[in-house]
Amino acid sequence: MKLRKGCALLLVSVLPALLAGCRGYGSRFIDDGMSNSATGASGEVVINKMGGGIDVANAPHGATLSTMGGGIHVGNVASFARIKTMGGGVDVDHATGPVDATTMGGGITISAVEGPVKATSMGGGITVREVGTSSQQRDIHLDSKGGTIELTVPKEFPMDVKITLAYTRTDRQYHVIQHAGLDIHESSEWDNSQGTPRKYIRAGGIVGNGMNRVTIETVNGDVILNQE
Repeated sequence: MKLRKGCALLLVSVLPALLAGCRGYGSRFIDDGMSNSATGASGEVVINKMGGGIDVANAPHGATLSTMGGGIHVGNVASFARIKTMGGGVDVDHATGPVDATTMGGGITISAVEGPVKATSMGGGITVREVGTSSQQRDIHLDSKGGTIELTVPKEFPMDVKITLAYTRTDRQYHVIQHAGLDIHESSEWDNSQGTPRKYIRAGGIVGNGMNRVTIETVNGDVILNQE
């Protein structure tokens, strides 16, 4: 009898810990770091972590997310999204508002966005797809220090485009792929002002009334501009 009672007490004492350990099961990103989670004054999701991934399914009032090391995934976010990781990829499924995403080591994918975008990667590709129509300005700035950038916009998306593709390698060719009628020029001389010698492929032009400023910069990666 005493043995049964002791086993029951042991089970009750460890049950909370077991349940806590199961809460994150099945998440795309493992939550294994210290975190500080809160709800902002306007109801936005706020998560700051010392390490580990972040996975937010829905943020109807916006999200501010940061981690010192790990991937960040957001399902649906409205109002705004400010995302930063020191080492990992960033994935946003759908955003209805401005997105500002930065990673120091990984790629950025924004599958569908209705709003301005600023995306910066220190070592990975960037893929962004603008959807829907709007009379509001949607400026886009995409910057990668090493990777291919692909931007897809609606067919009638008016934009003023400036693309700068720098390359330091000669073992392959790099391209700006577009059908928007942009002017493309490639430098003939190597530029030594940035440390590593590099050449540039620059493209630019105005589509429609040019309302939305689109700036794309990358190093050692292609640039692909799609209109759908």
